[in-house]
Amino acid sequence: MSPLFRRNEEKAARKAAARQEIERLRGVPVDDLATELMQALGPDGPTHGTSIRVQQLCEYLLRDYPGAGQMDTLNLSAPVNRALDRLERIGLVSPISVTRSPVWRITPLGESTLTEGDLRERLRGR
Repeated sequence: MSPLFRRNEEKAARKAAARQEIERLRGVPVDDLATELMQALGPDGPTHGTSIRVQQLCEYLLRDYPGAGQMDTLNLSAPVNRALDRLERIGLVSPISVTRSPVWRITPLGESTLTEGDLRERLRGR
């Protein structure tokens, strides 16, 4: 088998795995996705607790799937926005409108919630 052919098969397999993960994430309940996103918004996330764009959050969710292309990654925008809206409603994140699409930042309440580990309770309204 040609090495080139093998690389194409590997690339196709990575892309298929990424698409499967995207479909799985699209079906995750909003509160579960919000919980995952809080990790990305915190100090251990890709921007270390500074503001972050929705696209970066989508990429964070697919960080273990290198086959995800930019267009595939953006298929997560709608569920990510729903999860961010949920977190905003309970005061854990806030949007900063600097362009047409806001960037998001964790709030002080969000930071303490993440540190204390009681995000699930906050999402349940406790």
